Amino acid sequence: MKLKVLLIGSGGRESALAWKIKQSPLLSEFKVFPGNGGFQPEEILPVGSIDLKNKFSVQNFIKKEKFDFVIVGPEEPLVDGITDWLTEIHVPCFGPSAYCAQLEGSKDFAKSLMKEFGVPTARYSTFTNFEDAKKYIESHSTPIVVKADGLAAGKGVMVCKSAKEAIEFIHDIFIAHKFGKSGNKVVIEEFLDGEEASIFGICDGSNFLLLPPAQDHKRAFDNDEGPNTGGMGAYSPTSLISTEVLKQIQENIFQPMLAGLQKKGYPYKGLLYAGLMISKEGKVNIVEFNCRFGDPETQAILPLIEDDLLEVFYEASTGKITKKGLKLKNGFSTVVVLAAKGYPDFYEKGIDLFFPPIPNKESFIFHAGTVVSRDGILKSNGGRIAGIVAIGNTLKDSIEKVYNILRTISSPKIFYRTDIGKKGLF
Repeated sequence: MKLKVLLIGSGGRESALAWKIKQSPLLSEFKVFPGNGGFQPEEILPVGSIDLKNKFSVQNFIKKEKFDFVIVGPEEPLVDGITDWLTEIHVPCFGPSAYCAQLEGSKDFAKSLMKEFGVPTARYSTFTNFEDAKKYIESHSTPIVVKADGLAAGKGVMVCKSAKEAIEFIHDIFIAHKFGKSGNKVVIEEFLDGEEASIFGICDGSNFLLLPPAQDHKRAFDNDEGPNTGGMGAYSPTSLISTEVLKQIQENIFQPMLAGLQKKGYPYKGLLYAGLMISKEGKVNIVEFNCRFGDPETQAILPLIEDDLLEVFYEASTGKITKKGLKLKNGFSTVVVLAAKGYPDFYEKGIDLFFPPIPNKESFIFHAGTVVSRDGILKSNGGRIAGIVAIGNTLKDSIEKVYNILRTISSPKIFYRTDIGKKGLF
């Protein structure tokens, strides 16, 4: 069996997925849409090839170009229903159905299913207007967590240290419509103390394979200061996930979620991302579910996996995963995100980029917000420009390697955190 594969997406996550997919002996042809400046020109489909918001545009193009398999990186096409559209034309797609993708598309939907299936998570209330949410905040202690219900590119959540801060945030959501349609509903949760980590499961509807756990760094600046971002760096594996914690994740989170969805008639196939809060006592709660690979964690995790992931993705999408576990490299991986100054707020695009040669086979530069201009110059095209990755025998070794590469990249218009992975050293 040989597969002509289309990868949907344009970020660092997709660059890492493509790097891994292209190692598979099952691959006959690879295309990406819309891609970025790190892909070969012949791999990128022309602008306007597909309207990802239009079911018939997607179906007609996939049939016409005879793709055997579609892998979806970002959440929006999954929430819109691309997997269902492709199922109608008998083309397998790695990604959950629109129903299951609501686990990311609606915080309220996700919380209600967690409650129904007995999955551990913070207590919460849901509100559809400013005044009711404001009264709730005023009658509860802080810190408190406020979440816009829908998709908000990782920026619709705030841990509010005071009632004033929480009320200002719900004003941004309900009144200022800072998050568009995502702000029609708000979920307010109790604050859970502990350390955050994430773990991904490749699911076939009833079975799952867990990937190495990672710890992401969401804040823009060192010491977890500044605004929330899509992620500024990550390392994997993390010692936060002990054998006991891993058992909780398998038995209290993945098993009941998959069993519950299957019972409802909506088996979860694809990647299920569990955002975790781990208390000092080792108790695990779910902070959020996502319906796709996390970015930048994916860039750190995939270089640690030795198995053919294209084969595993295809099995998960078309039948049953045959592997009992994944073969992993020994060691640790760290990714640091190179970003445009001003990100995640206002930042310049079109910055000239000069990346150094990769020093060895255990270091990588995964392009994200990049584009090649008509005259062949690599330029920035987004807030998160690239992920710089290095593998090491120890976490300390991996961190040192990645920052040695970053020191060779200099521009007054870019920045990166200098403390990625350090919390994993203690």
